[in-house]
This record gives sequence, structure tokens and C-alpha cells, in this order.
Amino acid sequence: MVRSFWGNSSFMHAFSPSHGASGGILFIWDLDSISHNRVFIHDGFVAIEAVWVRSGLQVLFIVVYAPQGLNNKILWNGIYNTISNFSGECIVMGDFNEVRDDSERLGANFNMSSVRFFNDFIDSLDLVDIPLGGPHFTWSDKWSSKFSKLDRFLVTEGFLVSFPQLSAIVLEKNIPDHRHILLLEHRVDYGLSPFCLLHSWFDMDGFDNVVREAWSTSMVGT
Repeated sequence: MVRSFWGNSSFMHAFSPSHGASGGILFIWDLDSISHNRVFIHDGFVAIEAVWVRSGLQVLFIVVYAPQGLNNKILWNGIYNTISNFSGECIVMGDFNEVRDDSERLGANFNMSSVRFFNDFIDSLDLVDIPLGGPHFTWSDKWSSKFSKLDRFLVTEGFLVSFPQLSAIVLEKNIPDHRHILLLEHRVDYGLSPFCLLHSWFDMDGFDNVVREAWSTSMVGT
């Protein structure tokens, strides 16, 4: 079934089963990009110790689906222990079912105690919260009366050193109540460095002649 929507056979997957109609996690990775060593299945998250093939970087991938309406301190402690026992870089991603401050909720309950636990978890591991471009909120109810930013990417600082051009974006909402979020490394080649011109050059003797001669002998395409 996974192969039917992945598109090719060069993949592996791991999953944590759902509890009723919610809580399931499916994690799929491309074997040409990621070589895994160990997989850990827990309630609320799936962790994979792996090597990023292109760079040889040791990475711990953690996909989270936090339960709704519960104090997730136990979940944060479980993820903290998993990361603390790993010596490489880490990326934690998914639906955390928690916000970091009151600006990330609109029309929904704000629990300061739960927010404090969540922020303490992030700070204790020195994780970087990748800014999301696009819409501010990633979840809304079916009546569009409540909004929250529940989905995000958290990475170690060393991960950003290896991938300095990371960016993330919130995609358009379709049928699910959550918007998809996408993490990508966007490399831009702007070509040669732009020409620099100092204002003091205008006062130098012969400057006009140098510019005029260079312009007249250059081959300028149309």
C-alpha cells in the first residue's frame, strides 16, 4: 500500500499504530538519500537513527504526533531521552498539538502550564524552531472558528550548519484539518558577485575616460 503512493521501490517505512481513529504515524524515507541504522517505535513518536547518504551526517529523525487535550510532559521527556542518547544531529517534526505562545492560538484555549513544559523541552535540547513561511496557523476546526500553530520542525544547531539554506513553508489546506508543512533546502546561485562602485572614484582624475573606454570596447548583448 505504501509503495502504491510512494512511486518507486527504493524506500523503507516505519509506523506507530493508531489508537482508534487517531494517533498513528507513518514515516517513509528514500533509501538513496537516507541509510537507517535503528528504528524506535513509541506512543506519540517514531525515531530513526540514520546516515544522510550525500554528506555522511549522522542524523536522528523523529516524527511526532502528540495526543490531543493531554499534558504531554511524559512525551517530551521520552523524546528528550532519545535525543540525549544520540551523538549526531537531530530533526524533530510533526504535529506537536502544542503552541509556544499565545500568538499561536486564535479562538482556542491557551494553557500556560503546557506551553511552559513544551518550551522547556525545546530549550533544554537547544533546538531551533524553523520559521514557517505562508499561513501563520497550521490547524483550524471545520467551522474555521479556531486556529493554532501545532505543526513545526525543530532541529539542532549542527543540522543548520550542515544545511544552512533550510526553509519551511505551510502549504495550502485541502480536506484535512491540518495544513501540510514542507522543509526544503533551497540553493540559489546568483552568479558572479555584483560590481562594486565607490563614490570616491567619481572624484579621481580620468575616471570618466576609463568608464567611457570600457563601455565602448565591451560586448553588450541585446
